Amino acid sequence: MLRILCLLMCMVVGPVFAQQQNDLYHTEVQLTGSEKAESIAKQDGLVNVLIKVSGQTDIAQNEVIKKALTQSDRYVTQMSFVEYDDAPRAMKLGYNSKMVLNLLTQSEQSIWETPRKSVLVWIVNEYNYQRSIIWEQSNNSLITRIKEAANDRGLPVMFPVGDFDDVTSIEIPDLWGNFKKPIADASERYNPQAILVVKVRGNSSSWTLFDTTPQYLPTTSTKPLEGRESGAVQLADMVNNVSDYFAKKYTKNLGGVVSQSEMISIEGVHSTRAFFTIEKQLKQLNSVASVQVDTIQGNKVTYTLNLLGDFEQFNQELLSKNKALSLIPEVIEEDKAIENAELDVNDAAIEQVTPVAEEQTMEEPIIEESETTEQSEETIPVIHAYQLSSK
Repeated sequence: MLRILCLLMCMVVGPVFAQQQNDLYHTEVQLTGSEKAESIAKQDGLVNVLIKVSGQTDIAQNEVIKKALTQSDRYVTQMSFVEYDDAPRAMKLGYNSKMVLNLLTQSEQSIWETPRKSVLVWIVNEYNYQRSIIWEQSNNSLITRIKEAANDRGLPVMFPVGDFDDVTSIEIPDLWGNFKKPIADASERYNPQAILVVKVRGNSSSWTLFDTTPQYLPTTSTKPLEGRESGAVQLADMVNNVSDYFAKKYTKNLGGVVSQSEMISIEGVHSTRAFFTIEKQLKQLNSVASVQVDTIQGNKVTYTLNLLGDFEQFNQELLSKNKALSLIPEVIEEDKAIENAELDVNDAAIEQVTPVAEEQTMEEPIIEESETTEQSEETIPVIHAYQLSSK
């Protein structure tokens, strides 16, 4: 009688196909009792976001990422506090998506592509030798734990709601035995892009991931991904393994283009020791992602720097770390003025010496020369010049 009543209630409520939507650039972090609790939370939050976006759980070990974590404030776009009765106070944090992607580019990391495959999760729980399917509407802790772990990794998951259609379309032995046809038929209404079958027995579980849609599941020859977990975090371990699989298979290389780069030159580098000392110091600056030596002319070295912040932040950090360096921006302006003056003189000379040639090619050559001049002026890089004192 109770079973019939539950079925009738499900029919009245109707199906709700709830796929967990993962906001990759937002996270929640519990606050510690430290005086720097908020600063620590912002760093932890940035790590959480980087893991979700990149798909790499060890992302914080990257040297460039380590530097960025010391400046986590500049990545934060939203911040609010959450109070809980049975848990420590927490911070909800949002991060700038463009800056996060730029950071991953600077650190030469790949990302887990979006949009990501939606995964329908079937759970069969065995307790006291009795097996039951865990439905979305049951609010079972097994579902809660999977959702939390999936949110941490940016894995889109959904669960069968357990309405009349679900209850009548599949049997427990179908799921326990991983029988493709009934699983495909019962899953089709949710239109997932992958299906995960989980069998829980107390403190251990086994799982099977079918990386295909229900339409092709019965006929696919691709071997499913399988695993076994145990312990208090068995479901989180399962989600991590599934996420690692997708992140590795659907990875995207961001390439080597960095939006924030600057060129600098340092004069007064008179020895090999000074050269390597300067290069090492530049690489160690928190505002610098990477350093490339472009040219060495006499005692002048030119570098291209990929920055984690803006030039002003870099300049302040560099001058504070090396008192022997001084910025000489007026050199750049003087050089530009001289170059422009020379161009003007040369143009005037050309006009006086070759008037006939100009008349013969009055229309097209002048336009092309003008365009070429504008393009060359636009591509001239700004080089920030420094002087290294010998003291």
